[in-house]
Amino acid sequence: MSWRSTVILLFAALCLLVAPLRLSAAEVDFMPQLGLRSLPELACMDENSAHCNQALPQTLLVTSPVVEDPAWYSPPPDKTHNKPHYVGCQAPGQYLPILQEALEGNPVAMADLIIRIQCDRPALAAAHPDIPAFMHSVPFWLEWAARYTSPGWIYARLALYDDGIGHTRSAYTRGAFLGDPKSMHAYATRWNTGTNLHWLLMAADAGYGPAAHEISRWYRFGGQNSGYSLPKAPDTDMARRYRTIAMNRGYPRAFAYAAFEALAEENAGQAVEDACMYTHIGRVLEKTDNGLLLADRSLPQMQPIPFEQVLAYALCAVLPPRPLLSQEEKLHFQDSQKIRRPRVIDDEMQNRAMERASAWLRAFQAQRQAELVMERERRNALTAQLREQCSHALTYLVKTQDSAPLPRPVTARHAPPFI
Repeated sequence: MSWRSTVILLFAALCLLVAPLRLSAAEVDFMPQLGLRSLPELACMDENSAHCNQALPQTLLVTSPVVEDPAWYSPPPDKTHNKPHYVGCQAPGQYLPILQEALEGNPVAMADLIIRIQCDRPALAAAHPDIPAFMHSVPFWLEWAARYTSPGWIYARLALYDDGIGHTRSAYTRGAFLGDPKSMHAYATRWNTGTNLHWLLMAADAGYGPAAHEISRWYRFGGQNSGYSLPKAPDTDMARRYRTIAMNRGYPRAFAYAAFEALAEENAGQAVEDACMYTHIGRVLEKTDNGLLLADRSLPQMQPIPFEQVLAYALCAVLPPRPLLSQEEKLHFQDSQKIRRPRVIDDEMQNRAMERASAWLRAFQAQRQAELVMERERRNALTAQLREQCSHALTYLVKTQDSAPLPRPVTARHAPPFI
């Protein structure tokens, strides 16, 4: 497929994507804010708080959210071979399968190599002397993984190991300062520091769905007890705007919020149908890792769902797993009591909801597929360069396979995929 055809397909998918959800033009008028960005100017709610006295960078080079490839984590449906387990320092005998995966252009395998090399580089070099020394180098694989993804994304991946260079907090911090939205969100949702709201807002404005969802909640509830506050928060319009960004990036919890708000509307019939549609979409996205596994696959089959399941799906995203903090949250909780009244989803309403959900998911799938096609073309060119540079290692892998099949992993500390 030529790049022109891909761009046309992507534009068409984007146009279709917003149609089934009845969103206004103002809500979907979004342009990711990337490149050199100034740190958001946020009001400090307590000048004496430690949150407000931290040294923060004035500018940050924000990168686009990485288009992840489902092939990094699991084989396509038409393939029978398993992916290696990525276990870092464990199972040193599985170094060669991971190396082979990395040389096929998989940055997830490259991250595993980085952890393995830092743990026992001398032993690897001694056991495999035919592999060039430069390939037993952490900087070598860091550079290549960054070329496939971004300089910060690879640290978000390494943080899942919590070993050495992948020490969780420092790795997420490094990824965030390198402008990776995924790292910013991961850091901000794990540790309560003054940078949290800044990271979340910059990641959301870059178009990262989970961060947009968090900012939507922040605008809805005002961000009390957080050190900083967003301008004009609480602000329902801004909350819906960021929720729409999260929905259009396939984040399922945003659809649970949409279902809740639909049920809170006065138009009972249409509201229940909308909530049913949002529930169908959200559940499919949950089952496919935020839509990642929709690429190269057919859509999952939908089944009719009763109102009780729609209500439960809406409430699970609204009620926080902790005491209510702000007056806005308390009022929102009171609204949740209003939507509990029993309602019926008849067959006609159910069918319309499933048809609309399927239309949205097909458009979303087309958008993701178009993004993936463009990235795969770029990454395939990188893989050709990588394999040329590592031709001696490829020859060694072929000889090793001829003498004995490469061992398959049998243990894993983390069950893949890491998403």
